[in-house]
Amino acid sequence: MIEELQQFGSLSVAHRTGGAPVELVRSKDEVVFLAFDNRIRRLVELHVLRGGSTLDAVLKRSAFERARQASEIRGHSFMRILEVGEDQGLVYYTSNLNDGEFIDDYIKRRGAVAPSTALAMVYQLLDDLLQLRGYQRLVSHMHLDRVLVTTLEDTFLQLRIFDYGLSQMDTVSEEPNGGRLVVEACRLIFTLLTGQSDAGGNPDRFPALTQLPMNLRITVRTALTDPANAPTSIEKLRDDVREAFSALVSSIQARNLRKQLVVNASLLPQSHLQELLLENVPVETIMGTRFRVEDAEHTRRYPFSIPAVNVKAGQPVTVHLLPPSRIVEKTRYEAVPLQMWRFNPERHPNILRSLSLWESPDWTFLTEEREPGFALSRLMAERLTLNPAEVLVLMRQIRAGLDQAVECGVQRVDLHPSNILLRVGKNGPLLARELERLMQKRLDAWPAFVVKLRPHMTMRSLYEPLLVDMDLTDAAQEEHLLERDFRHRSFVTLAAYLLTGERQSGGAPQFSESVPEAAAAYVRECMELTRRAGKTPNPGEFIEKFEGFLSAPTVDLATRLRGSSVAIEEMESAGSVSDFDEDWGENDAGGEMLDDPVSPIKRGIKTHEFNPLNAQKRGLPWGAMAAAAMVLLGIGG
Repeated sequence: MIEELQQFGSLSVAHRTGGAPVELVRSKDEVVFLAFDNRIRRLVELHVLRGGSTLDAVLKRSAFERARQASEIRGHSFMRILEVGEDQGLVYYTSNLNDGEFIDDYIKRRGAVAPSTALAMVYQLLDDLLQLRGYQRLVSHMHLDRVLVTTLEDTFLQLRIFDYGLSQMDTVSEEPNGGRLVVEACRLIFTLLTGQSDAGGNPDRFPALTQLPMNLRITVRTALTDPANAPTSIEKLRDDVREAFSALVSSIQARNLRKQLVVNASLLPQSHLQELLLENVPVETIMGTRFRVEDAEHTRRYPFSIPAVNVKAGQPVTVHLLPPSRIVEKTRYEAVPLQMWRFNPERHPNILRSLSLWESPDWTFLTEEREPGFALSRLMAERLTLNPAEVLVLMRQIRAGLDQAVECGVQRVDLHPSNILLRVGKNGPLLARELERLMQKRLDAWPAFVVKLRPHMTMRSLYEPLLVDMDLTDAAQEEHLLERDFRHRSFVTLAAYLLTGERQSGGAPQFSESVPEAAAAYVRECMELTRRAGKTPNPGEFIEKFEGFLSAPTVDLATRLRGSSVAIEEMESAGSVSDFDEDWGENDAGGEMLDDPVSPIKRGIKTHEFNPLNAQKRGLPWGAMAAAAMVLLGIGG
C-alpha cells in the first residue's frame, strides 16, 4: 500500500517521472515521502511511523502526545512538526521540508572540520537543546549522532536534529536519558574533529582529540570507550565545549561563536532539492536560450533562484523555478496573481514586480526584477532578533506594501521574511558597504532602504513554513473577511517574529531586554488574539499602540527598589513604646532631628560623659592661681 500511495489525508504525495513516490531518507524507523499539503499549500515531509506498520494503543497514544509536544518547538536546530494524525490505520506526522547533507556524508565528502568551527557547531546545538527544559519526555528520545548539516540563508552553518524517536517505546521516567545523549554528542564531536566515524578504537590515537582541554578530552574518551559510565549532564558537556572553544581561539573571537560558522565554498553542504525535484536535469537545459546564467556558483548552491540576464532585452533578472506537475499540480497554487498587471512602480514602490511567466508541460518558471539588497530573512539570520525601533521602521513600510497590494486587488500576501526584500542603495562599489551598515544594531547607521513585498510564488515560498495558520474558522464566511483577517494575523505574527526570532517554545514568545515590559505584554496579548478569528487588531492600530508603549516613561530599577513610584496606602500610626524614654528630654529629639544630614551614626543619639576627670580639667582651681601669683611677686622683688 505504501508503494501505491497517492493521497494521504489532505496530502498529495509527490512522484518521480516513472510514477514511484518521492521517498526521503530520514529516521531508520520511519518511511518518509515528499508531499504537498493542500491545507497550508506547502511542500512538506510525510513521516509514517514504524515503516507503515500498525501501532498498538499504548505506543500510538505516546507518539501522538510527543508529536504534539514537538509541534510547539521552534528553532533552527530542530525539525519543525506541523501536523500529526492517523489515516487508514497508519500514524503519521508532517514536518517542514529540510534541505542539507547528513553528517556522515558531509564528513566523508570534505573531511574533518576545523576544531573551532566544529566546537561552535556542537555548542550551538547543545545550547538550543538545553532550552527545552520543559520537554524532557521528548528530548530523551532525540538522536544527536545522526544530524543534518544545513545552512541559514547560505551564510551560517547549522546542525539540525531530525530524528525525534517517535517510533520508539516511551519511557515512564521524567528525566532525560542524559548518558545516551552525552555519548551521541561525543560521537558527533569525534566525527567532526577526526573526519571519520567512531569504530570503537582508542580516541587517544587522534591528535585532534588529544589537543583538547582536559575536561572535554576526558568526557569524550569516557563516552567513547565506556558508554555505560559516561557523564549524564548535557549542561556540563556544553560548558566543556565552550571552554575548549575559548582555548582554541583568541579572546576577541571567543565572544561570538557565529563568526566561526560563516559559510565558505569548502564548508557548504550539498543541496538535495535539486536532485529530488530536477532529477539532475541541468538548469541551462530548462531555461533554454532565453536567459544566460550569471553566477554559476550561486546556481549550484540554490538552484531555484537564479541570477540571470534576459538575452533579448539585456535586462538583469532573477529566474525562479517552480516544481513540475508531478511534484505539485499547477492548480494547487497561483504562481502570479491575476491582478499583477495593475502594479505601477511609481504608485506602488513597496511591491516587487514579476516580469514574465513561462509554462511548459512539466516546468514553470517566472522572472522578477533584480534589486540590489537582500531578504529580511538574511538580516534575521545575522541578527537573530531586532530592536523595537528597528521593527517599527520595517513594519511601517510593510503596512504600506499591504495597502498597495490591496489597492491593486491582491488580498493575500505571504508575509514570510524570505518574501520581503530590503532594497538598499544601487549596484556599484558602495553596495557591499551599505549592506554591511544595514546589518549593524544602530538604527542611525542604517542606510536608506525600501521594503518590497513579493506577491508572486517562488520555490522557497512553497516549502518554508507559514508564520501563521491559514484560516481559523470552518464556518461559511465571506472570502474578503477571511483575507482581511489573514493580513492582520500575518502582520502581528511577523512583528512578534522580528522581536523574538525563532527561539520560542510552547507558543510563548521570549522577548529580549530591549523590549519594554508593557510593549512585550501588548504583543503577547495580540498573539493570543491571532488564535481567534476576527479579533486581531489591524496593522495601523497595532503600530500606534506598540509605538505608544515604547514611548511611555519607564521606571528604572533603583526607583522601583526605593518604592517612590509605588502607591503606598495611608496608614495611621499607633505610637511607639521605648525602654529609653526616661533618658530623653521632652525637646531633645525635636523637629530639628529630621533636618540632620544623612550620617552612618544614628540620628538623635544623646551623648554621655564617661570620664569624670574631664570635668575637672575644664577650669584651674583657686589654690593654683594664688601660688602662681606669689611666684610672680617674688620674681619681681
